[in-house]
Amino acid sequence: MNKQEVEKIYRLANLSLEGKDTDLLSNKFNKVIDFIEEIFTIDTNEVTMTELIPAHKAVFRKDEAKESITRDEALANAKDTVFGYFRLDWKL
Repeated sequence: MNKQEVEKIYRLANLSLEGKDTDLLSNKFNKVIDFIEEIFTIDTNEVTMTELIPAHKAVFRKDEAKESITRDEALANAKDTVFGYFRLDWKL
């Protein structure tokens, strides 16, 4: 991950990079990414599963239709909107 990608992630998350070392952040992100890639190389074919999803007893609540908030309320704290929707800057 390079410096520009770090800046993009922070901008999309509406976080400030003020006073932060983007090169240091980039290195930290890369360490995490490298660790994750290393985990995916581990052979787990002979490992028995310890948890099965079907064994869970999920408790569901009954769906009930309720009044929703208005569009204006939903967008009240948005940084930027356009045509009644959230607007995101996807550029690097």
